[in-house]
Amino acid sequence: MPKGWLDEAPVTRALLVLNFAVFGVEVALTRSFTELPARQALELGACNPLATVGDHRFETLVTACFLHAGVLHVGLNMFALWQAGPLVERSAGSARMAPMYLIAGALGNVASVAYGWLTRSVGFSVGASGAISGVIAAALVLGWRTQGWRGPITQAMVRWLGFVLVFGFWSNMTGGRIDNAAHVGGAIAGGVVASLWVRGYRYSEAMTDVRMGLSAAVLVACIAVVAWRDRTDPFAAMMLQDRFDYTHAALYAGRCPDARQGLAAVERLRGTMAHVTSLRVQVDGVCGKDGGQEGQ
Repeated sequence: MPKGWLDEAPVTRALLVLNFAVFGVEVALTRSFTELPARQALELGACNPLATVGDHRFETLVTACFLHAGVLHVGLNMFALWQAGPLVERSAGSARMAPMYLIAGALGNVASVAYGWLTRSVGFSVGASGAISGVIAAALVLGWRTQGWRGPITQAMVRWLGFVLVFGFWSNMTGGRIDNAAHVGGAIAGGVVASLWVRGYRYSEAMTDVRMGLSAAVLVACIAVVAWRDRTDPFAAMMLQDRFDYTHAALYAGRCPDARQGLAAVERLRGTMAHVTSLRVQVDGVCGKDGGQEGQ
């Protein structure tokens, strides 16, 4: 890359710094460069498909884009962003780059949530790859508009996007856990957004500041909601099995109000599926359908 590659790409530069800073927070919390445990991931805003729908954790569609599962994960994603981000930002402007990144990341996670909900996935999703797939797709659209399909930028982005998607499918076929739904969703979102940009139009400096400020405000608001839930919802950092375990422990200890809270938290994620119905029968049997008495 030429010297000063990031000089005219303040949004890309800020995204690189922010992602690495968040990863530094992860390492400080977990004391690990290679693993992000579920509890810490959910506390920081990871996207749990069942909770995103059942608990209405829509803020995690954004916050999950800034979390990573390990140093290799964040390193590869930031390398891709460092390469593709300045191409988009210098061509389309920072006023377009900032919201497009968030939109692609959020809609990539929407695709991930939809796939996870349909398959009843009990895992969580983190990573900037959905947003970065959107950046690559946007760069592809811009390259095609200015150079045609055979242009060097277009071909480079086709190879990048092809590598991301093929590697994701191959990894999952061989036992990996790459969220290819987020890649596909993010790429489609980024490509569609870029195709709507009016060629040659540039936002004023004032409007650029407004759009960048609004994008930052959306991110800050989502982070604030995650922090608020961590403080007010005892189940915010619990996966499905954790909620089952909490409910059983409360039930066997005779804490009926806690058992009913745990049951409700489980049912929000899994509805009335068979083993959830069985759990309700257990709670009703010990606590009674009206709640019973604590300490029985």
